[in-house]
Amino acid sequence: MDEIILNTVLLIGVGALNLYYATKFLKDLEYAQKYAETSPKAFLWRKAFGVEKTTKIIKHIFAPLGIILGAGFILMGIWIYSLNYM
Repeated sequence: MDEIILNTVLLIGVGALNLYYATKFLKDLEYAQKYAETSPKAFLWRKAFGVEKTTKIIKHIFAPLGIILGAGFILMGIWIYSLNYM
């Protein structure tokens, strides 16, 4: 039972972090541009498309996808909790 609670807390926490950073990318264009310029994870995107195009890709594709995944993680955590404790 304790592992179920741990899993639900982790799912909800990861979903909340994902939602936070995805909305931060959508709201703050400077943050998205700084991420595209300095992140090692964005290196291949930066090399292939350049910083401006990578920033647009982050804003139009990856940030909405992050919001969907974050909400999905939160809902899955709530669903698992409700199956076991309600």
